[in-house]
Amino acid sequence: MNKKIIWDQSFETGIAEIDTQHQRLVEIINSLADGIVQASMDDLHNILTQLKEYANYHFRAEETLMEAAGYAGLEEHKSEHLAFVDQILLFDLDVILASEGLAWDMFHFLRGWLTNHILVVDKKFSTAMSA
Repeated sequence: MNKKIIWDQSFETGIAEIDTQHQRLVEIINSLADGIVQASMDDLHNILTQLKEYANYHFRAEETLMEAAGYAGLEEHKSEHLAFVDQILLFDLDVILASEGLAWDMFHFLRGWLTNHILVVDKKFSTAMSA
């Protein structure tokens, strides 16, 4: 099943800047789902480059907020971000994008990681901020 991420209130952290950035990450990952079916290899590479760049931007912003708040889980959170970036860098994009099945596997990984990260890991931070 190749369902895109549907943004709803359950994803909201209550931190407007972070929620806006999460929505943009969802848009980029969803554009990959659209692209797998109809985009060129160059377009898919561009989507993934955009994802890497925006994820790095978002992670820096999120970590800066956490540091400023004195969030105790900052190092663990940074490790999660680093693992995500490392995984994207490990993808052999030419091989993956040449196979629709592998491209969908990558989409499912990205979708699953982002939704879990927002709903579980980022919610810990937002809960700590509101306490």
